[in-house]
Amino acid sequence: MGADILIFTALIAAVFLLVIFIVVRDKNVISRLAILEKVIEDLNQENHKLNKVVKKQNLDIDGGIQKIVEDEVQNRVVPLKQSLQEVRKITEEFREQHSAGDYEKKVIELYKDGKSESAIAQILGLTIAQVELILSLNDPQ
Repeated sequence: MGADILIFTALIAAVFLLVIFIVVRDKNVISRLAILEKVIEDLNQENHKLNKVVKKQNLDIDGGIQKIVEDEVQNRVVPLKQSLQEVRKITEEFREQHSAGDYEKKVIELYKDGKSESAIAQILGLTIAQVELILSLNDPQ
């Protein structure tokens, strides 16, 4: 019976030591997890701050790109549009000044004044074929 008590006491001591080991180990693991939890929380806060900065910079970049595009439109497209409007205006004025009837009258006048077809074409900026056509349609004599 003495040996049984000794084995039983040894077994209780081993269980007690095992429980103490588990408790100490558990506290160690809990303290490390607390440290990791703190680090993760700090990283999340830093990530949030960085996301705000990146979003702000993206907005700044988008605004900058929009400003560059607007400037380029103002510097290149608007003057081009104005030039095209001027060309259109000049073209319309030219057409009004040099309508077909005006050419016909001028061609006939110049022909009656004794100018050749090639000279008339040069004076009025027409081709010889145009001068010949106008003369043939109007039959000046």
